[in-house]
Amino acid sequence: MAQKKFLKVCLAATVAGLLAGCDATTESPAQQAEVLKSQQSISLNGVVSSQLAPLTLADKNYLLLASEERGLVLIDENGSEAAALDGGSVERFALQAQGDDQWLVAAYDEESAEIQLRAVQTDTASGAPGLKYLGAVASAAPQAALCFSRQNGRTHLFAIDETGLGHEYVVHPRDQAWAFSEVRQLHFGEQVNACAVDALQQQLLVSQPPLGIWSLNADAEKDEERRVFVAADKLGENFGGFWIDSTAGHLWLTSGDEVRAYNLKLPRAEAVFARALYDMEPVSAVLQGGALLVLEEESNSIRQFSADLPPPAAETQALRARSEIPRVAARAQTQPVVSGGDAADDPAIWVNPDNVADSLILGTDKKSGLNIYRLDGKLLRQFPVGRVNNVDLRSVEHPQYAALAAASNRTTPGVSLFGITDSGEVESLGLREMDLQDPYGLCMYQQEGKQFVWISDKEGGLHLAEILLGDNPREWQLRNRASLPVESQVEGCVADDERETLFFGEEDAGVWRLDITAFVAGEGKPQLVAAVDEERLVADVEGMGLYLNGDNSYLVVSSQGNNSYTLFSRDGSEFVGHFRVDMNLDQGIDGSSETDGLEVTSAALGADYPEGLLIVQDGRNRLPSEAQNFKLVSWGDIAGKLELQ
Repeated sequence: MAQKKFLKVCLAATVAGLLAGCDATTESPAQQAEVLKSQQSISLNGVVSSQLAPLTLADKNYLLLASEERGLVLIDENGSEAAALDGGSVERFALQAQGDDQWLVAAYDEESAEIQLRAVQTDTASGAPGLKYLGAVASAAPQAALCFSRQNGRTHLFAIDETGLGHEYVVHPRDQAWAFSEVRQLHFGEQVNACAVDALQQQLLVSQPPLGIWSLNADAEKDEERRVFVAADKLGENFGGFWIDSTAGHLWLTSGDEVRAYNLKLPRAEAVFARALYDMEPVSAVLQGGALLVLEEESNSIRQFSADLPPPAAETQALRARSEIPRVAARAQTQPVVSGGDAADDPAIWVNPDNVADSLILGTDKKSGLNIYRLDGKLLRQFPVGRVNNVDLRSVEHPQYAALAAASNRTTPGVSLFGITDSGEVESLGLREMDLQDPYGLCMYQQEGKQFVWISDKEGGLHLAEILLGDNPREWQLRNRASLPVESQVEGCVADDERETLFFGEEDAGVWRLDITAFVAGEGKPQLVAAVDEERLVADVEGMGLYLNGDNSYLVVSSQGNNSYTLFSRDGSEFVGHFRVDMNLDQGIDGSSETDGLEVTSAALGADYPEGLLIVQDGRNRLPSEAQNFKLVSWGDIAGKLELQ
């Protein structure tokens, strides 16, 4: 018996290729413990189940079972049937407490080829538990794993089919039935058989024999960071049957003839509980009332075991949750850029003084050119002028143009210039080269009617150049005025023209402030006014904008490392607050993350933006997954959430 088990472990390790060899496999003290024998069993009436989960209704304990013959079956702790579906064939389900003595269950029904949502709740009239239908979504392939996640007050469902294709949905009430709004797809190989979400750390755990158990971020606005949680050589050939004890911080699973528990905070650690079961191979195991309840595959009985259970994980009890950063939903979004991958980067806003409804959004596609959008996000025009990275604009007094927009161009190192007419027509005025290795960040500066650009070299410092338009704007010139050495990479910058001040972000250090007039005169040096502190400002420091409205003026900075936006006082010295951009399910708009560029204006831009508009680049465009784009956020919503004066 022991020799067969050892050979199975070696085979799993060879297939997975995760560890060097079988000589590394040794049994922990927990694995060497005695074999458990069941104390009693609960007979099931024609259920044929391979999954069970505990729940409580009206202070009574119940067990929910998947049934290949009857769909879903609910029994009380004595084994008496409390509720069941009229039919259906279910092998996998997910269960989540909803509050108000109600549970949400998602089950894949093989007969209808649907993922069905139901509420498990007590009928107010009769007091009896029931299974209320809420909605369903068709599935192209049978589902191998289902699990819920609660994120920012919403219910997310992960569904992974037999081909290894996973879908993340937000499930929510809409009209007469609940809706499944797809957030993204996830890709695994075949043989996935279980998943679970650790709510405390927001990690999605996926069982995939013979490779092992994976851990990845459950939040779609973060990198996946897929890692091995338990390697296959620690588990054998057959494992799965996930159930999370969130109170104790343990992942429970089945492995061959064993039931095991792992500390959710300690990936790749030994099991904190591992017991072989006498004369059975479990496929689903849970705890209820201090007892271990176990099912075999396609079983018609629940076996109960008594064992010394592991104490709550000390790491989980000591974990201190950080205060939640406030969230503000976007009102609109632009069409995705044409280029795939990391492409959208930096926006600018032109306010049409004659009709604000005809104002424009300029957005860079750093793989192809500059895009022009309406305020509702519709793409109006594309300028394929090269790999433009950052864009900014200023109003001008000129017979042909109401404003000039400048963009850093990395295809031919230099600056591309655009003119915007009174009617909102945008014209390309060509490119002027600069002696830079890789033009990167850019912001415009206006002083005494003169137009300047600050432009950073990706591997160098910041450079100030004057734009000389002349009588023929297509023959404009670019003249170098000054250079500022910087120790590391700079992209985001913004100039306060009125105060003759430049703010720029050294990505790993923080926000610097520079007195431009003093610097040009050879007297001024930059000051670090907001350092990266891994809480209010988290590297990388990226896009910047100035919300200018008298005493209520703010510097807005993209804190890319934690997908948030930080507000400082206008001089950059005082932290005011921070927020994240959240989903707007009613409009089908996801939140934003990994933001490079942003822009903000205090101009009243219609009913949706009466106090101004913030535009942020979105590095992960979800709901569903598409190429990158820009999100539009009402400043009034931000001011309300942060209680700004």
